[in-house]
Amino acid sequence: MKRDMTILYVLIAIMLQGVTGCGTARQTQDLRPDEVFTVTQEDIARETLRVNRAIQGEWKYSGPSVDVSGKNLLAGVGKPIAKSKLKKKIKSAFNKIGLNKACPQFTFNEDGSCVIRLLGANLNGRYNYNPGSNEISFKWHGVPITARLKPDGKKKMHLTFEADKLLKLLSLASKFSDSSAIKALGTLLDNYEDINVGFELKK
Repeated sequence: MKRDMTILYVLIAIMLQGVTGCGTARQTQDLRPDEVFTVTQEDIARETLRVNRAIQGEWKYSGPSVDVSGKNLLAGVGKPIAKSKLKKKIKSAFNKIGLNKACPQFTFNEDGSCVIRLLGANLNGRYNYNPGSNEISFKWHGVPITARLKPDGKKKMHLTFEADKLLKLLSLASKFSDSSAIKALGTLLDNYEDINVGFELKK
């Protein structure tokens, strides 16, 4: 009798182990990493559209924008003062180029295409926006240009470039890229470090 009970306990233990083992196997199968962490092209397309909607639409130039990194003597109290003075100089330089009369306009479409109206030219290209790093990259006819894009509320944002990239953009748009005004702007920007210069845009 005692032996029979021992055998019965062993059989029950084996059965319980089998049930637990099947459950564990099934749970492990349900949590396969290759299924949980797979990113499809559809996922990327959906996320790209969601990001692009944040800046979608027509944005018009309302003035120059200056972004000072603060890595040099412009940090601290002097930073906003220097930024304000530099902004006035940039505005004067932009006016000499004719930006105030040309009324630049940036149009970002949900599908990643964009149109920039600048200095009498329409630049049709593509863009890629990363809101996490505030970086945006443009490409026109194979020419890439990177910039910083910082939304300021729902109706305003700042699009700024490193000096050489801004001059490249102006040269792409203008038939007068060798004009004295653009050269003067380049000379002005060469005198400053750790700054990005560009456009304040409003809807």
